[in-house]
Amino acid sequence: MQVIVESKNLEVTKAIREFAEKQARKLSKLSGRITRIRLFLETIPKKRNDPHANSVTYEVEVPGKNVVITSKAVDMYEAIVAATNTAARRMRKQFEKKITKRRSSVEE
Repeated sequence: MQVIVESKNLEVTKAIREFAEKQARKLSKLSGRITRIRLFLETIPKKRNDPHANSVTYEVEVPGKNVVITSKAVDMYEAIVAATNTAARRMRKQFEKKITKRRSSVEE
């Protein structure tokens, strides 16, 4: 699994990159079929305490269907954690739908 961290208007420090990669690897525990996770970090420099000042976009590439999540927060770390939690929820939901579909086709 590849983890790509990109940014706009933000210098990605080693700490942010490691934190983002650590959070992204949590998703690999949910599904071993993830091929690539792309994180796009963006900050708006003029808005300091605005709740939408920092934005994180996750693109999780899975065979069949890609998942795209956007999260905004005051702090970049909070935005990364929120995006990871949302991505995990969506991945679980997608996995459960797939299993339900398989079970219903077997029962018929």
